Amino acid sequence: MNIVLSGVLQKYAQYQREHSLAAETVQEAIQLLVGRFPAMGNVLLDSAGHPRKVHRMFLNGHQISPEQVGQCVKQEDRLEILTAIAGG
Repeated sequence: MNIVLSGVLQKYAQYQREHSLAAETVQEAIQLLVGRFPAMGNVLLDSAGHPRKVHRMFLNGHQISPEQVGQCVKQEDRLEILTAIAGG
């Protein structure tokens, strides 16, 4: 599957926007990505290893929740991970 990272997350992936990974689930793809770029782990995942709520994930253009990361994916699927911007 292909993972596309937002600008903030690209910093932790050597400024590469797109990553191709062989995974069976969204969670596995995220774990493979963090394995490839360990510094991303603390930014992307909470202490339990789940995606932080500050990130929004879109699988083939449809938003998925952190609870849906166990769903199966195909090689041609595209996961976009965006970081929500907060502030006042």
